Amino acid sequence: MNQQTPLKNIVIVGGGTAGWMAAASLSRLLNNKYTIRLIESDEISSVGVGESTIPMIRLFNNVLGINEDEFMRETRATFKLGIEFEDWGRVGERYMHGFGKFGQDLGTVDFFQYWLKAHQAGLAPDLERYSINRMAATAGKFMRPSAEMANSPLADITYAFHLDAGLYARYLRKYAEARGVLRTEGKIVQVRQRAHDGFIESLALEDGSVVEGDLFLDCSGFRGLLIEQSLNTGFEDWSHWLPCDRAWAVPCELSGDLPPYTRATARPAGWQWRIGLQHRTGNGHVFASRFMSEDEAAAILMGSLDGAALAEPKLLRFTAGKRNKVWNKNVIAVGL
Repeated sequence: MNQQTPLKNIVIVGGGTAGWMAAASLSRLLNNKYTIRLIESDEISSVGVGESTIPMIRLFNNVLGINEDEFMRETRATFKLGIEFEDWGRVGERYMHGFGKFGQDLGTVDFFQYWLKAHQAGLAPDLERYSINRMAATAGKFMRPSAEMANSPLADITYAFHLDAGLYARYLRKYAEARGVLRTEGKIVQVRQRAHDGFIESLALEDGSVVEGDLFLDCSGFRGLLIEQSLNTGFEDWSHWLPCDRAWAVPCELSGDLPPYTRATARPAGWQWRIGLQHRTGNGHVFASRFMSEDEAAAILMGSLDGAALAEPKLLRFTAGKRNKVWNKNVIAVGL
């Protein structure tokens, strides 16, 4: 294939949320003009701890034409209005970061200018009182926005979801396969490149089969099977800015009400997340191994769960940073 040859075959390497989100969106937007194949192995597990999203996920689901009620049922999702940061400034301090805007439009002058003037004069309360998301999250309330209530806080509610990442991948797999995406089960044992320019040509699987492609999406996570192991694209290490390089993750039983926000609690060498789903609570402790041992980090996590653990904690090791190129030759890196 040269630069003038039209693409025919798109190959996605790796499943999980990254792989199946890519497959679902391509199957929706390319209208069956290309062959789309996803290769994943049941022997290689996905990270599977990405349970908290930001409002952009709603745009993604809308592009796919997904019914939100069905999505909520299939992924055991809950609504998210923002993130509460606990103990970050000092122990006992809480800060609620709510999605969406502050205040309402007031003619030709921005809301914050009115608020600054009134606040300086002692006539306006703290800024957080003007965020419907922050006030609703703190009160444990949620509703979808009412579009018919123009220039009202109830029309401006911005939200995302907590979801089961494994169930979301399964849901998108069903969606993508219904639109023509081909799934191949197997472990890749060899990546074959063209001699004259190094472009990926095909992938050899453990069972002896070969998958050819024109464009490859590398959704293999931290391994970077194509983008790094084959193309040696390079990685820019950000550890000097972001020292956290480990994370313990564990689900536990639900306990009490489901707050419509993610909780992020500061710890001595990192931070801990708490994410409530319909059927369980997701927990994790991200930490810097230079300042805390893995055993100590696990003990902090397991000692602060709201309910009984539902599995053994899972350890993730990573290096903060980015690929030198997201797109190198005919490989695009997606996800981790």
